[in-house]
Amino acid sequence: MGNRGRLWGFDDEARKVLIDATTEIPELRAVIARAEVRADLGGFWVVQASGRELNDMYDLVGALMDSTRSRKKQDLLDGLLARLCTSIDGF
Repeated sequence: MGNRGRLWGFDDEARKVLIDATTEIPELRAVIARAEVRADLGGFWVVQASGRELNDMYDLVGALMDSTRSRKKQDLLDGLLARLCTSIDGF
C-alpha cells in the first residue's frame, strides 16, 4: 500500500462526526485538519492521505459503527466506509 497519497472525501456532516471522534487521536485529527473544502465539488471536503492513514481511519469508522445505535449515524458511517474503501483500493 505504501505511503503514496490517495484522495478521500467527505461532507460537512461526516466531518463533524470525524472531528468529534478524533479529539484524543492526534494522528487522525491531523488527517481531518488537512482536508480542504472544494467549492468545485459542492463543498465536499477532500484530503490527500497515505494508505496507512486511510486504513487507520477505516478502523476508527468501523469502531464508531459498532458503538452507535442511531440509524442516521449508521448510514452516515456506512457511506464513509464505502468512500474509504474506494480510496484505499484506488478505484
